[in-house]
Amino acid sequence: MTEVRLPLTVGLVGLLLTVGFVAIVLRGHDYNPTVLTAIGESDDAIRQYAESRLDDIVLRPQLGHDGRFFFVQANDPWLVNPSENAAVLDRPAYRSQRMLYPVLASAAGLAGPNGIVWGMIIVNVVAMATGAAATAGLAVRLGGSAWWGLAFPLNIGLISEFSIGGAGILAAACAVWGVLQLEKKRWYAGGALLAASSLAREAMLVVAVGAFFWLWTRGRRQSAVKAGGLPLLAVGGWAIYLRLRLPEDTDLVAGNLGAPFLGIWDNMSNWLADPLELAVGVLTIGILGVLVHRAYTTPSLLSWSFVLFAPLAILLTAPVWDGFFNISRAVAPVYTAFVLMVFADRRDEARTVSESVP
Repeated sequence: MTEVRLPLTVGLVGLLLTVGFVAIVLRGHDYNPTVLTAIGESDDAIRQYAESRLDDIVLRPQLGHDGRFFFVQANDPWLVNPSENAAVLDRPAYRSQRMLYPVLASAAGLAGPNGIVWGMIIVNVVAMATGAAATAGLAVRLGGSAWWGLAFPLNIGLISEFSIGGAGILAAACAVWGVLQLEKKRWYAGGALLAASSLAREAMLVVAVGAFFWLWTRGRRQSAVKAGGLPLLAVGGWAIYLRLRLPEDTDLVAGNLGAPFLGIWDNMSNWLADPLELAVGVLTIGILGVLVHRAYTTPSLLSWSFVLFAPLAILLTAPVWDGFFNISRAVAPVYTAFVLMVFADRRDEARTVSESVP
């Protein structure tokens, strides 16, 4: 019973924390929800697009952020009329890969523009709460306290993601739920949730690939195919759909990957000039290092599911590593996974105690 009740309690606490955060932000802007849609003053095309559909918009200085793109996508989540909607995006095919968040925020395309703005907030609030519950459930499975589940809503990367109306919270919540289901040997459910995570943010495919290799190398090949195959089918199927709906010259490549370590090196001078940026950069690299070490020395489904964020991180370009706001969002799931592995996973201790009992 504790395995169910405590995670639900942690999820409720996560819900209250997130609602409190939203209330504070909205109160400072006369409860106008567009403040979390992240539309900028310099976003000429998207600003005009939004102003033609919304009565009153809170604009951010200069450029906006991810939420502006998701707002456009949510007005046409199935790309029924891409020439009117997707054409406004900077990279239509790349942005449209991340389809789950706008589909949910728009109630599968049924909501109008004002409903979409609120829908984006509601989806992220629910994702933060359910992510906390899933993390708590995983902590209990690992032999730790359910209260480590608060590592999800207190994750600085996910809080930053909320502030710009991004899809990272939904992606991370689905990933944690997926790993939890795989821990419970619910292979189809786990694979489906990892598929949902990858459709929210394509980089989350690394979780599915890591889980696949963990299961495959341990002889659970049918389970591995279910866990890793469903995400690949979902992402591949949606990519084919995009090619059918969008012009052939649109690009699916993100442009955020480059030579190994180059993004870190290019930002070194900025880090040395700012103690906070240096601390966050070093901490992030350290956490990634611990993750790799754990995956090698004490391998588990959890560590293998998130370890591929390490090679992904060293390939990220300078703009992603430029500032804790960007890099913390890019590798946000790693922070929560780190807390679970280091503080919540007590299975080795339990084995040691049981073996020492005569």
